[in-house]
Parts: sequence; C-alpha cells; structure tokens
Amino acid sequence: MGRHRDAVRQRYVDPFRGEVERLGRIVFGDSFEVDVDSSLRIGHRTLAGRTVPYESLSGGAKEQLGIVARLAGAALVAKEDSVPVVIDDALGFTDTDRLTKMAEVFDAVAGDGQVIILTCSPQRYAGVQTAQHIELIA
Repeated sequence: MGRHRDAVRQRYVDPFRGEVERLGRIVFGDSFEVDVDSSLRIGHRTLAGRTVPYESLSGGAKEQLGIVARLAGAALVAKEDSVPVVIDDALGFTDTDRLTKMAEVFDAVAGDGQVIILTCSPQRYAGVQTAQHIELIA
C-alpha cells in the first residue's frame, strides 16, 4: 500500500516540479532547478550547478520561489478547473531586477487563472502588463 501511495504522489511531484522550473527559469535563469519532495515541498534550489538548501536561501529568493510555487500549483489545477491565487503585499525583499522578472512570471500565468495581488506598494507590480488595477481609497 505504501508503494502505491508513493507512486500516486510521484505523479503529482513531477508535473509540479516541471511547472515550478518553467516559471522559475523566468526569474532565476535557464540553469534553475529544484528538488521537490513527495509533500510538494521545495528542498533545494540549483543555479549554475550550485545547490543550496531552501532554508539557506535569502529572504527574497524564498519569497520569489514561494510565489512561483503557488502559481505553478494553480497553473496545474487550472488545466481542470481554475482557482484564484491571492498574494498579500509580497516581494518586499525583492530587488528591482527580480521585480521585473517576477512581473514576467505574473504575465506568463495570466491566462491560466486569476491572481489577486493586495499591496500598499503598487510600484512593485508596475511591470505586470496584463494587470487590471483597482485602487481602494480609505
């Protein structure tokens, strides 16, 4: 039974890892790879042949990778049924170059489902070409 469970989990791991790597390469470059366990947790990130445990990544890299993983999961579910992804005031630890690349990630998933970004710093998302902006005034 345990072997069957592991086989079923593996059917989810490979597509998830593939989608994380596809979106992650937009941000981190063509050599980007991740190690994903059977619980769909990212254990390591590899760039240019250098592997780093997730826990050792910078705050910005963790934040970017977390968003990429959430969008990857939503993109896989969207093949069957669309689910919204809500991002609340993220990317505060992200530098300007990576913000530009994260905007490309948001644009890349724009047709897959709904991404709702709540922020007090809309300039972080100015590069998202497909965005519809709604300003809430207190």
